[in-house]
Amino acid sequence: MDIQNKLFEQIKAKLSPDIPLGKALMEDLGLSRDSAYRRSRGETALTPEEIRLLCTKYEISFDKILGVSGQSVTFQFNPINRAEFTFNKYLQGINDGFSRMASQRWQKLYVSNVDLIIFQVLNVPSLMRFKLFYFAKTYLQIPSVKSETFHKNWKGDISDELLRDTLQKYIRIPSVEVISFEAGKGLVREIVNSYEMGHISTREDAIYLLEEVEKLMKHNKAQAEIGRKFIMDQPVITEEGNLSLHLHETYIQDNTFLAETNAYRMLYITHNMMNYLYTIDPDYVNKSYHVFQSMLQNCKPVSQVNHGHRNAYYGSIDQFITRAKVRLEGMDLM
Repeated sequence: MDIQNKLFEQIKAKLSPDIPLGKALMEDLGLSRDSAYRRSRGETALTPEEIRLLCTKYEISFDKILGVSGQSVTFQFNPINRAEFTFNKYLQGINDGFSRMASQRWQKLYVSNVDLIIFQVLNVPSLMRFKLFYFAKTYLQIPSVKSETFHKNWKGDISDELLRDTLQKYIRIPSVEVISFEAGKGLVREIVNSYEMGHISTREDAIYLLEEVEKLMKHNKAQAEIGRKFIMDQPVITEEGNLSLHLHETYIQDNTFLAETNAYRMLYITHNMMNYLYTIDPDYVNKSYHVFQSMLQNCKPVSQVNHGHRNAYYGSIDQFITRAKVRLEGMDLM
């Protein structure tokens, strides 16, 4: 039954939070309700053919379940169809991931990011909309935004409710976050580049976005000072120590998100700017977890401690934003 339990753990990590394992087995294996739920509870063993069908359906390596090590790892990816792309669907995928975590008894998030943690950008809806617009127009070249320019009132098909719900789920999950000393500058450069490419309607809109970055950085600093995530301009409702922020002063090689719960560990890595790949391969995820822990030894913690270091970082980003504003006025100081 140990093999069966391992298989079920990996399947549950891939299921939508609102789909019980028993129901999935009913549909995937053509079983009656009683037979499916007996298997989900471990009262009845899966047949070899049922194991094969489930491994094929959910793209799970049976060798990995058996504990046979190898040099290949299976990743799933989030395919983006340019003709059918919607911003809300992209965000819903992130929201579903947080819902899966929240449904477990305990959860923790480990993140290393070259720039700002994208979930923090949710605190400022206009910036999150700009990030998605920039992603869709510059990299994906989505037809629906081809002829559009961004302005401060642009909303696309992005639901305010979905932005709020995703942010609320994120702040409640304790996290260890590593960002580079340059984090924040990438977003500023995207704004300046978009304006100079004619993708932002007016200079005033670009200045507005830079001012929103200033507000976001001020909010991020406030969270780091108390070691707790909270929504901008709202009371702090999270537990003490639910944010552990670290600065990496050399170079972060990739953007990695590791979700850990009592039931599973899942690793996400970004590709093509804001899209992502993910795997629940236990060997790969566990090794990545240990690499993350080793990386922390070379980082400077700045949540609740090292005030001088924290102030130096946020001060440098403030100065960079000021230079960006000057550049938009026609003087290139960046």
